[in-house]
Amino acid sequence: MAKKRKIDLDLLVDIALEVNEGDPIDFGRLSVGKQEAFKMIGASILEQFDKEEYTEEDKIILLSTITKLTVENFLLNTKLLAKEKDLEV
Repeated sequence: MAKKRKIDLDLLVDIALEVNEGDPIDFGRLSVGKQEAFKMIGASILEQFDKEEYTEEDKIILLSTITKLTVENFLLNTKLLAKEKDLEV
């Protein structure tokens, strides 16, 4: 019997899209749409982390993944903002 997910994929995607609202990311370059990209990644994340119980190793992996992605997002946004400033001159 398949385990029932505690977290709904559509809810996860809706919240992620809302948080993403202000990011200057051009999704036009992707071969998939914005909604599809968020659903694909969200499904993968849920598959890995939607569990009844977490081990300490799970928590470390989850937190280090969030940290890495947050730093990566910060750096990419900084580069995009710098590029926009160069274009304004």
